[in-house]
Amino acid sequence: MQNSTSFKPEYITIPLIVIVSIVSLLTLFTGHGSMQETVSFILTIALLSFLASDLKKGSFGKRSPHAAYKYVLLVFLFSFLTLM
Repeated sequence: MQNSTSFKPEYITIPLIVIVSIVSLLTLFTGHGSMQETVSFILTIALLSFLASDLKKGSFGKRSPHAAYKYVLLVFLFSFLTLM
């Protein structure tokens, strides 16, 4: 038998969190980022971290409305950010 590791979805979200964090820090240190970009980077990092934790726990199979509140809140924050 072959010893192969199985694919885990959090292997995608964790590097994306690192990439978005690096881009956010670079734009802040160079002075090219606006306040709206900073908030959108922070919201993107929060969304990716929520996805990574939910994928790791396997809570997407459950039908709990409590788990969906954080995503609904993030959607409202992103939409409010686009109105600014």
